[in-house]
Formats: sequence, structure tokens, C-alpha cells
Amino acid sequence: MTQPKRWSRKQAWTWNVLELSGIALSLGQGDRRRDVLRSIDLQVGPGERVCVAGPSGAGKSTILRVLLGLLRPDRGSVVVQGRLLSHWLDTDPLGLRRLIQPVFQNPLAALPQRAKVRWMLEEPLKLHAKSLPAADPTAIASALAQVHLDPGVLDRFAHQLSGGQQQRVAIARALLLRPQFLLADEPTSALDPATGLAVAQLLRNLSVQQGLGLLVVTHDPALACHLDASVTHLQAGMLGPKQGAQHWLGAEAAAWQSLGMAPI
Repeated sequence: MTQPKRWSRKQAWTWNVLELSGIALSLGQGDRRRDVLRSIDLQVGPGERVCVAGPSGAGKSTILRVLLGLLRPDRGSVVVQGRLLSHWLDTDPLGLRRLIQPVFQNPLAALPQRAKVRWMLEEPLKLHAKSLPAADPTAIASALAQVHLDPGVLDRFAHQLSGGQQQRVAIARALLLRPQFLLADEPTSALDPATGLAVAQLLRNLSVQQGLGLLVVTHDPALACHLDASVTHLQAGMLGPKQGAQHWLGAEAAAWQSLGMAPI
């Protein structure tokens, strides 16, 4: 009698992975066209936290845009839960959005300006109602609780909130769809240090508690440390090997000391 196939933990992890293989992308026109990404290889698994570091203009945010389907690479493949990204976009774009949610650098610019928070949180649930589990009347209250926001924010506009509250609303909106991965583009750079630390700790806790995969673009080694993330550096359009965040922080401190200065 044929035995049923058993799935190993490694196979299950591979199935749930975000994977970029050999991604290459050029941007610009004519003489101004340049190679931004060259043979990018990257995997992010469930509950894994990865930071992509590099100087401004290196192409860090471009990687997120490729993963979100906003840019199509010239070469290479993107696989999400065992299916090509192009297949998701052609057959089930809403399903892709339920799996992957973005968190942008400037929350005020990302949130609707003429709507109250209540509408911002209700609208995704309505849009995805047919594919989500049975309607949960406590879903919005639960999402707010996860990001430590008082229900009183529901009747406020984005401009009436602090920067930290705005970013928490953006994260709550993403969590409503129960995604497997959050893609965050400099999620704390527009915030003051104390608020940025609180948001970083929130993201880390959500990842640990819910098994969320995080892919975070940043130039800040402290953020990578607060997330307890591995770090890969983007240089000349290629990613280096993953290393611990503390290694990056130590290298930054050594660079400042070599100049006779203390790190800021």
C-alpha cells in the first residue's frame, strides 16, 4: 500500500517563502538608462526578519516594488508561496494582496486624507469580503489592539494623528487581511527616535507572535537591531550574504571611530 506523502518542516518553510531569483532591472531612458538591480537572489520565510541596507539610490525600494508587482524585472523570477508573481497578478491579484502587505515610509502620504480611520479600516474588509473567513465584528477592534491604539482614533482623520499613530493605523490596516509578509520601506525614518523605537518593537513582536515575515528597507543599523533581523547589503545592484544586525552596528561604529568621531 502506498504511504501518504509526508511534508517536512523544510518543505513547508519553502512553500511559504518569498523568493527572488536572478532579478535584474534597468530603469531610465536612452543614455540615462542604468542597471539598478543585477542578479538579485533573496529568500524570506515565515517569521523571518530581513533588512536590506544600502546607500540612498542603491535600489533598495526597487526590490520592494518588484515584490509588490509594481515593477516587472527584465530577467529573473519572483515566487510567492510556490507560485510565480506574474501568475498571481494575472489570476488572483487580491489574493496576492492578502499575502503581502506594504508599510510605507511616510504614513501621512500613504493614508487617505479625506477619510476617517474607521473608513480606512472598513474598506479593505469590504474589498476582500468574499475571500476572508466569516465576517468578524471584532476584527477592527482587534487590529487596533494589536498596534496599541485606542478605538477613539476611528473617528479622526489622518492629519489629526501623530506620526506614530499614523504609522500604527497603516500597520493595523495591513494586519486586517492577515498577511504572511509585511514589506516595510524605511518604516521609522519619518518618526522621532522614541516613536520609531516603539514602532520597531511593535513590528518585531508581531513577527514573533504571529509568524509574520518582515522584509524591511533601511539605512539604520539600530532599526535592524531592534527588529532582531538579519541584514543583507545592496551594492552595485547585488545583495551580499545575510549577517547579524549587531555585525552591521559594530562596523558602523568602527567606521566612525576611524574618523575620530563617535557614532550618532
